[in-house]
Amino acid sequence: MPEQTKAKNFEELDASKLSIGMFNEDLCTRCGTCGGACPEAAISYNKAFYPNVNPSKCTECGLCNKVCPGDKVSYGDLAKLTFNAEETYPGFDGHIEKTYVGYCTDEGIRGKGAGGGIITGLLWDLLKHGEVDGCIVTRMNPDRPWEGEYFIARTYEELRQSQGSKYLIIPMNHILQEIRDLPGTYAYAALPCQVHGFRMLAAEDPVIAEKIHCVIGLFCGGSLEPYLVPEILRTKGLKPEDIADFEFRGGEWPGKLRAIRKDGTIRDMHNYYYNDGAYNYLTHLYAPKRCQTCLDGSGQFSDVSVSDAWTRDDDGNYLFEAQSRMLMRTQRGIELVERAIERGSIKATDVSDDPSYRTHKMQTKRKGSGAPIRIDRWRTRGIAVPEYDVEFEPFTLREKMNERTSAFFLWCGRYKVIRYPLLKFLTSPASIPIIKVRRMIKKRKYAKRKKARQRASG
Repeated sequence: MPEQTKAKNFEELDASKLSIGMFNEDLCTRCGTCGGACPEAAISYNKAFYPNVNPSKCTECGLCNKVCPGDKVSYGDLAKLTFNAEETYPGFDGHIEKTYVGYCTDEGIRGKGAGGGIITGLLWDLLKHGEVDGCIVTRMNPDRPWEGEYFIARTYEELRQSQGSKYLIIPMNHILQEIRDLPGTYAYAALPCQVHGFRMLAAEDPVIAEKIHCVIGLFCGGSLEPYLVPEILRTKGLKPEDIADFEFRGGEWPGKLRAIRKDGTIRDMHNYYYNDGAYNYLTHLYAPKRCQTCLDGSGQFSDVSVSDAWTRDDDGNYLFEAQSRMLMRTQRGIELVERAIERGSIKATDVSDDPSYRTHKMQTKRKGSGAPIRIDRWRTRGIAVPEYDVEFEPFTLREKMNERTSAFFLWCGRYKVIRYPLLKFLTSPASIPIIKVRRMIKKRKYAKRKKARQRASG
């Protein structure tokens, strides 16, 4: 009778063979790539979605460590895998072939989408024309609507369930373990860190590489901790079990934070709209530590990346209200978008000649300058930070001051005794004067800019 292998303790496993999240949560993106990669299904997640490994199943193959985007991100490797190009860090916007702005022509999708329903419109175009067998997307968990979850959408109705922004941490890439054994091909809509993990896993696993037809990336200012929704519900006197759904950008564009009760009534969680501070408040109080050191806010290694088209005219009015920009980064991305236009699934305007549509000013400020400064500052203090193959540009004094201000609120967010009262205040009527001041500052800024342009034009 062969000798049975004794179950190992976690401490006996070789740390160099495991993903960083099992040892240092501060460096874990919680993208789920380690679980999606594990050939033994030895990895699960705790309530905060950090990975756990079952020592009795783990063979120490080292794959989860190799594909982990937490402690090391190589822009050179990712550029090679995505574009077959020898480039490192081309700036915040990344490699771009074409830029369009548009919306989905299906009214059911467009009306429910955060920015014209572009992502869902592209996915539905692929699905209804048989180019993919399903779409890897996210939604609020029907049974636990205060949490997000990943799933495979195979129908129009299932795709509509995925609509709307889900800013919560979701270990999306764990589903790649399931995809490996399913027939067909799939479209994949994901955040930058999730795309990093997927690209590295696809390089190691040709089956996964063949299964994913295309990658649609989302611009990302940072995910939010999973305890956010229960806390914000509490500020309004609601319990998680009182709600049937939660929307980060529900209703009329640009959307509102709101909860849908089980009786169908809607309760706003914030005064005014999404772009009047709601998301900025949350990212300063609920941003995970790893998100604070992420450089990729624009989905640089997707086939096409998408965000709202926030560009305004000289009077401060949105030029493409309730529409999204599409940055096509690969030939596959160009074909994906242009086929959808030809087939009438989306309507779009080519804005490739206007560089203002290639970027997102707030994201650039948060991740393009803020994250590098924080990485450099933390590194000098001996705090663990991700390793990048990127040389940072010199920082200005203003950029450093902005980062320190942001860092103060991020520090406040680490302690519930501080962040909860702040959240309660910022989502209460008492915060309305602050919102009005923000609006006044924006109005003056655009008026000043308009005068400057008028003087320049003579």
